[in-house]
Amino acid sequence: MFKLHKRDATNNLLYAECWVSDEKLVVVHTGKVGKKGETEEFTVGEKFKTSSEFLSHFEENFKKLGYSEFHEADLTWLVVQFEMKSLKGAKRDHWLKDKVSEYLNDELGWKGIGHVDGADMGEQIAFKGKYALNILCEVYDEEKGIAAIKRCLREYRLDYTRIKIASRPYLSDVGFQLKYSAKKKDQTFSL
Repeated sequence: MFKLHKRDATNNLLYAECWVSDEKLVVVHTGKVGKKGETEEFTVGEKFKTSSEFLSHFEENFKKLGYSEFHEADLTWLVVQFEMKSLKGAKRDHWLKDKVSEYLNDELGWKGIGHVDGADMGEQIAFKGKYALNILCEVYDEEKGIAAIKRCLREYRLDYTRIKIASRPYLSDVGFQLKYSAKKKDQTFSL
């Protein structure tokens, strides 16, 4: 997948992304970060002989419109955390890891906000004997990312009442800062 971004006149972040769906089909997805956007499909072989030619055309065309690659320094890590009762997690925890990763990747991707970058399960660093499932996301807009995660988990009823969401700048070594806890009395956070 190839992604480009730009700010419009009112400082909204716009995205343009392109990927090869199969050998003969290329998809272009454009819009405002946080909104679903528009999707167009193009058949390779009509105007462009290969998908590589199409991707080069896509990049050249959108760069002429002011789009560029997003700087890593402007990205944010978000971690969605669910408490677990054991180190290895129950069957439900493993199911939750897969489902939450799938739904969040769709939600963040189709709205141009970002993507899920992986998940882990284990003992929390600062709280010995406490265990957690962590789902890591890279996002272009922290506020929209947090709102999208909360909305998605609530809509699909994926243990929304158990989550914590924390963030940190992408290139920082600073620890994660708690941004949301479903349990208002619990404002602690550790990976």
